[in-house]
Amino acid sequence: MILENPYKYKTPDLCKLLGVTRMTLYTWEQKGMFSPPRNTAGDRVFTQKQMTEIAYAFSPMGPRMWIFKS
Repeated sequence: MILENPYKYKTPDLCKLLGVTRMTLYTWEQKGMFSPPRNTAGDRVFTQKQMTEIAYAFSPMGPRMWIFKS
């Protein structure tokens, strides 16, 4: 049985969701506002749940999950 990797979103996806630049996310991370997990290559990776939680916490407009419609 092969399990799907739950970490399927990366930094550009979160930037698009929040409407912010990579530098903004990196600044928030450096300030300790959130600490994203990383994959074996060192890339920041996010689950759908983490994307939603970060969107609620940081987006002035709230989450805009319509971006990820199938």
